[in-house]
Amino acid sequence: MQTANVLLWPGDDEKSCCSPGAMQRARASADDLGVPFHTVDEQREFARTVVDGFVAGYLAGETPNPCVECNPLRLARLVALADELGVASVATGHYARIVWRDGEPFIGRAHDRAKDQSYMLWKVAPQTLARLQFPLAELTKPEVRERAARAQLPVAYQPESQEVCFAPRGYRRLLALHGVTSAPGALVTASGDVVGDHDGHWMFTIGQRRGLGLAGRSAWYVVERRPDTNEVVVGTRDELARSVVLVREVVDRGLDGGGGLEVQLRYKTEAIVVSRLERLGGDRLRLTLARPFDGPAPGQSAVFYRDDIVVGGGVVAGSAGVPEAAASV
Repeated sequence: MQTANVLLWPGDDEKSCCSPGAMQRARASADDLGVPFHTVDEQREFARTVVDGFVAGYLAGETPNPCVECNPLRLARLVALADELGVASVATGHYARIVWRDGEPFIGRAHDRAKDQSYMLWKVAPQTLARLQFPLAELTKPEVRERAARAQLPVAYQPESQEVCFAPRGYRRLLALHGVTSAPGALVTASGDVVGDHDGHWMFTIGQRRGLGLAGRSAWYVVERRPDTNEVVVGTRDELARSVVLVREVVDRGLDGGGGLEVQLRYKTEAIVVSRLERLGGDRLRLTLARPFDGPAPGQSAVFYRDDIVVGGGVVAGSAGVPEAAASV
């Protein structure tokens, strides 16, 4: 057995999976187990594909999902390292399962639904999945910590890693560090009424309620961002509801006609039954949901499940309130 960590970002935040402290604890655990420890440096590629893509996505009016882009990069690199070392498979700490069907590997949900990470793994290529093992698939996080503590491993009580490891002080600060400066714009309603102002549409995300600087109403939500005009559309909770979702960059590993299909539109939200799936040509789909979803954000992942197995995924491209409005999306 050998251990390895992929260095992705030179962060100093202890909640970052790539912080110096996290790397030291990983190396110390390997030393305690008496196994070799390897470090693979992928900082340049991570910055190019994940961080730069994250910044560009926000400026384009999207809410990117960097973990979805990171996982294929680092897992493929670990498999390549395994080949160099003559190792057959790679075990990772993801909460997910590998399920084999007709000789093909698929991602399945983990036993611990509170920690399930299958949503974040939909873009990992089958040839990479075929080399992976997920030993935490049937365990809960407390059980994992207990086992690590019994083994007296330094990582037993390591802080939870955060979702955006390269933006420990918030994504707005990250954008500022990448040269994104304030740009005054208007907060508007769907009917076009101006109700406030802001310093840049990229400072908001769909569904956001706090920090809008609006008074006089009990609840305002961000329902749309318009990068071309630098407008942020706000409205009621009801205006967030969407029954039709457009998906681009679709990976199809068994969507078929949509029967028995569910789609998850945001991390740690429940999947929703797909009542209708329409193929628009190329790699695009139009979904009609069995019940509305509040605020599907462009740039987020739409991950498809059948019987808790990931059978495809894509990127949210747009949405509409009711099925009849689909033609206007």
